[in-house]
Amino acid sequence: MPQRTIAVIDGNSLLHRAFHALPESMTAPDGRPTNAAYGFISMLLKLMADIRPDGLVVAFDRGMPAFRREALQQYKVHRPPTAESLKAQFPMVKHLLESMSVPIVEIEQCEGDDVLGTLAKRGTEQGMRVLLVTGDRDAYQLVNENVSVVTTKKGVSEIVVFGPAEVYERYGVTPSQVPDYLGLKGDTSDNIPGVPGIGEKTAAKLLQQYGDMDTIIASAEEIGGRAGASIAENEEAARASRTVATIWCDVPIELDLASVEFGHFDRAALAQAFGELRFTSMLDRVLALAAPGDGAGDAGPAVGASEAGVPAAACRDCVKGAAAETAMRGWMQTGDAWLGVAMGVPTDTLFADSRELAVAGPGAVAVSDGDGVPALLGELLAGARVAAADVKALAAEICPPDESEACRRSLELDDAKRLFDCGIAAYLLESNRSSYDLSSLHADYLGTPAPQASDQVPEAAVAAQLAADLAPELERRLEQDGSTGVFRDIEMPLVPVLLHMERVGVGLDTSVLASLAEETHTAIDRLRGEIFELAGVEFVIDSPKQLAEVLFEKLQLPVQKRTKTGFSTDASVLAALAPLHPIAEKIVSYREMTKLTSTYLEALPRMVRGDRRLHTSFNQTVAATGRLSSSNPNLQNIPVRTDFGRRIRAAFVPAEAGDVIVAADYSQIELRILAHLSADQGLIDAFTSGEDFHTATAARVFGVDPDALEPGMRARAKAVNFGIVYGQSAHGLADTLKITHVEAQGMIDRYYAAYPGVRRYLDETVASAHRDGFATTLYGRKRRIPELMSSNYNLRSFGERTAMNHPMQGTAADIMKLAMIEVHRKLHASGLSARMVLQVHDELVFESPVAEVEALSALVCEAMSGVAALSVPLEVSVGSGPDWAQAK
Repeated sequence: MPQRTIAVIDGNSLLHRAFHALPESMTAPDGRPTNAAYGFISMLLKLMADIRPDGLVVAFDRGMPAFRREALQQYKVHRPPTAESLKAQFPMVKHLLESMSVPIVEIEQCEGDDVLGTLAKRGTEQGMRVLLVTGDRDAYQLVNENVSVVTTKKGVSEIVVFGPAEVYERYGVTPSQVPDYLGLKGDTSDNIPGVPGIGEKTAAKLLQQYGDMDTIIASAEEIGGRAGASIAENEEAARASRTVATIWCDVPIELDLASVEFGHFDRAALAQAFGELRFTSMLDRVLALAAPGDGAGDAGPAVGASEAGVPAAACRDCVKGAAAETAMRGWMQTGDAWLGVAMGVPTDTLFADSRELAVAGPGAVAVSDGDGVPALLGELLAGARVAAADVKALAAEICPPDESEACRRSLELDDAKRLFDCGIAAYLLESNRSSYDLSSLHADYLGTPAPQASDQVPEAAVAAQLAADLAPELERRLEQDGSTGVFRDIEMPLVPVLLHMERVGVGLDTSVLASLAEETHTAIDRLRGEIFELAGVEFVIDSPKQLAEVLFEKLQLPVQKRTKTGFSTDASVLAALAPLHPIAEKIVSYREMTKLTSTYLEALPRMVRGDRRLHTSFNQTVAATGRLSSSNPNLQNIPVRTDFGRRIRAAFVPAEAGDVIVAADYSQIELRILAHLSADQGLIDAFTSGEDFHTATAARVFGVDPDALEPGMRARAKAVNFGIVYGQSAHGLADTLKITHVEAQGMIDRYYAAYPGVRRYLDETVASAHRDGFATTLYGRKRRIPELMSSNYNLRSFGERTAMNHPMQGTAADIMKLAMIEVHRKLHASGLSARMVLQVHDELVFESPVAEVEALSALVCEAMSGVAALSVPLEVSVGSGPDWAQAK
């Protein structure tokens, strides 16, 4: 019978190594850090794939034997406390190991090394080969012909196995001499003093000559010199050091090594444990290590999947035409299960003679572009519980603007409970997630790899089934997370509003942009010449490398930051250089003008359609704050306060003759939300008194009468007001106002003295976020903040700033979305022909006939100001004009 091999892993050693090897930005959906857990399991799997042991055990520290602390009080006392972000990952690692059926051993008042020593001794007695996986060199004392220490180099790419010969080659001592060796030379990592003046080479040489510590101590006079004298003077320390370095090999462990095996997995338990932490990419690696005959390693596709590797329902019992319509109407009547729907199925792969609606199986509909399909699917969208990857995109495809009444009715749907957008649901659960595609969501939330399309099973058929499978699980998670209200009351009702705005589009006068582009190109050429003159040489300004050479080599300006490829020339560097040389400010202006020219002046005219309008796409799953973003083109970043930005906005005009642009925006909405959330009476009074808010704040902060404010005081108070909202530090405020750090801190201190409720609220908000791992808006929108658990001060500070500003920023986003829904509803019921065309930050933009401007303004002002009941009024300003700039 072949010798059994048991691997015993030092869990603390491997977990600490993983923690320092991977960035702390890795997180679970609930915001918990996962870098150490991910690295630990990844290392473990690599080791197991290379070693292939018959059994695996993981040992963890659980205190320290009393004899070590009695022998040496300072043993390990200098070690810093375990980082909170690492401490939080021990339970998740143990849960993952349990799901892999790996025994975990941790004994009270016992270190992991002692578990390794005890199991090594037992394994040897039972004729096993034992592999000890650890980075602790104390373990080399356990090595013998049947016990080896396994460590790694270069991460885990290279495994090194230490037997007796390797230990001697590396340290010059035998395994049995390791405790004496450590007792003589000491170990700074564990605060073991050893004998002063005795290093690695001397300790090894003495042990080679005298055999053991006792003989060395007895021969101290013979050894002579400084070494002999130090040994004689530190005999007690040497013996105590040896005691604490000696591994205890008789720990009372209730584990039968003969029964330990590795590779027998409960697939469901694995999928749940790994899926909870988003470690689904490692599932295949785990299953590949299944023991022969276990079945898990070659279990094939997910449970319930067909031989083709896709859900059985996606490729079985496909029907078309009248049969499909009958089946679909039947599901619409039940109203219980979610009906997954996807577009784009080339149904000729399913039905060679047809391009019609295809029902892919119970609970899923895959749609082609056949005649009559949109009208039929419009009924489905308006009458069934529909789930999709992207409901807005699905509705846009199913319901062209000029299609059936059912389509039009579905787009004005008030009851959003019958629509389920899988991407939006996952976004509310994980707003920092990089992707919301169905494949990754299926793997992460259902714990099984996403099925694949094939020649027989079109991609949309699979997508429809995935949406149907995901919807109930995501719905359950939203309820569990407390995010159902935001999903049902804000995000889903907004979908038809955004689709309507995208279809309407916004008019653009390309001649205005052409004129501005011509003017800007002249200004850019002038700037380029001025930069060359200041530099004394011509170069490619857009090249960071060439620019760095000019700034730091030719002009000898002081280097501010370095990157992996050289000297940084980013915006912060140029800002620091601006007082030192005029070229820095010129480069900043050059960059701004060239970026705006390429982004807007040149790009926007190319994107105008035949209706003379731009049709941007509004995105609900991009900004972690909850704000909308726009793309193709991005209209959110047009400068608001610069002359250049105003001139770009002047190109946005009504597309219909005789119409005007109407713009409505919230005044200081985030500060008003802060007043409500903090319940600070002074802040509330500043908004309700009728005087200018920033003037009132300046008077309070500087302690003077509003009429006696000196020039610049209001501007400084305004900067502090908005800085508080964004969690700005004194350093940031000093940079903004170009004042000293001391002055900035003084202003912040005076602000909090004037508004003590704000300080109290922000402190409570940060404390709550530290406790819960997230911050929440007034309406329940959560933002996970894993940085709060980071041991890195800068990351943790960023997390605290995020915790401060999310309740304000996120609540402002929620209120704007609710306002859009309410305006859309009122506008639709009013009979006015005015159209909502844009949303940018705190502003809504409309096209309106001149005759309707007064009615529209009143409607919009009422809807926006009345959508939320705060302790201070929501103030809305409305203006109109021939273009967007003049409407402001």
